[in-house]
Amino acid sequence: MSFARGTVLARVDALPNPGAVVVTPHPDEPFVTVLVTRKGETISAFRNKCPHAGYPLQHSNGRVIVQEGRYLVCAAHGASFGLETGACVGGPCDNGDTLERIAIVVRDGIVSVA
Repeated sequence: MSFARGTVLARVDALPNPGAVVVTPHPDEPFVTVLVTRKGETISAFRNKCPHAGYPLQHSNGRVIVQEGRYLVCAAHGASFGLETGACVGGPCDNGDTLERIAIVVRDGIVSVA
């Protein structure tokens, strides 16, 4: 599934720094979610689907684990991904695996699909 250009994902001031939030861009498709991450001035977005297990990365309570301020950790199996790049950095994912990046634009404090 692709995301419509201009779809608002988050406000920059609502993003933990460093950290990540889960966003549901389409209310009629609640199982298609996006991770919006922030580390300093770097904001990224990824499809919320672990390439190792195919599960969303967050815990059942919606919390996304960010370890050491640098890694997203999959709640299902502990695979770790770079907060800025989405690249596999440890755990059961294969080196070379990455989260699927979503092109974004940040304008006037709003993160949107590019």
